[in-house]
Amino acid sequence: MELKQIDKCLYKRRLNRFQAALVAGLFILGLGFSSLYIELFSQPGESNFVLNLAGVISALFVVAVAANLVKNKPWMAEIRYVWQLKQELNRIYRASRKLEAALQQDDDEALLQRALVIRYFSLHGSKHLYQLENNTLTLDDLNLQIAEFDQRLAALGKTIRPEDYQPQLLAGL
Repeated sequence: MELKQIDKCLYKRRLNRFQAALVAGLFILGLGFSSLYIELFSQPGESNFVLNLAGVISALFVVAVAANLVKNKPWMAEIRYVWQLKQELNRIYRASRKLEAALQQDDDEALLQRALVIRYFSLHGSKHLYQLENNTLTLDDLNLQIAEFDQRLAALGKTIRPEDYQPQLLAGL
């Protein structure tokens, strides 16, 4: 996976519209399905909790199908990219114990190289994501981690780029 430069304002605008459409769809469809189910299946004096729940579940299903149908549209490219980046960073985070152990392996050059590439991508991918989402609270700490990691790479005589990362590298930890 590569780190793409995308228009932050365009991404935020499209994300906000998409989220608003999801919320509106859930709200309108949930109320509509619930009302329909109550009208069709309600018995006088009984609780309508199950029918309301069925309406919400039906709305979730319809919205999920609609989201799945539009996910590959061109106007969803920025949202899809950020979602995929978050997924990849989460995969790396779930393997962080193995990654930290591999970063300490000085005797296995191939394992250390894989770990260095993964860590480099994780740091720079996180920075890219934080900048896209205006997460400035932790950006200073992340920049410090990147600087320390760059010093380690320089001491090892390694040159790594974010493009060197491949998802298959995680399997080799």
